[in-house]
Amino acid sequence: MSDKGVDKIISHIQAEAEKEISETLLKAREKADTITKAAQEKAKRDTERVLSNGKRAASLEGQKIIAEARINVRRKRMDAQEEAIVASFEEAKKALEELAETGKRDNLTYKDIMFSLIVSASEIVAGNKLELVFNQRDSKTFNKEMLKEARESVKKRAGRKISLSLAGDTIQCLGGVVVRDLENHVEVDNTLETKLNRLKEDLRVDVAKILFGDKI
Repeated sequence: MSDKGVDKIISHIQAEAEKEISETLLKAREKADTITKAAQEKAKRDTERVLSNGKRAASLEGQKIIAEARINVRRKRMDAQEEAIVASFEEAKKALEELAETGKRDNLTYKDIMFSLIVSASEIVAGNKLELVFNQRDSKTFNKEMLKEARESVKKRAGRKISLSLAGDTIQCLGGVVVRDLENHVEVDNTLETKLNRLKEDLRVDVAKILFGDKI
């Protein structure tokens, strides 16, 4: 997930956010200083009592401006973090698409992932007569030998014999599989994008910690 493209996007977002943060605080402090100085100059022209009241009012106004600036800074930092998190998930989606199209990425093979998706779905459904639905690309490459391997994988993991067949229809997706239980008329959507979307909220905090450490 942390490829050069993701790192570059994150670095750019962080740099822009830090720049805005610095500029916001600088402007806030300058404005606060201006108000304070103006109040002090006015107070000097008046009585000592006016001077005291003016300083107090200027201080409170300055504190208010700084507080508002800090709230804006925090909001911008959170927006930048969210933007980086979204970018990292988009990069992960591209990586999954590349894996599905080429069959391999780094140490991952699409075939192994596909078998895992089939097995995990078969453990959810109760029936033993299952149908596999792929996109057009995978429906052409998933041959009888792979179907046999998938059946053996399910038998080994789920501990039961099942009947696996290829569906006559296809679906639109990056990759992965929809497993239909023909006996109970239910199906499990284990397509790649659905799996990623399911994990997104669960992984959001973990991804944020990886990207930003303790700055969340």
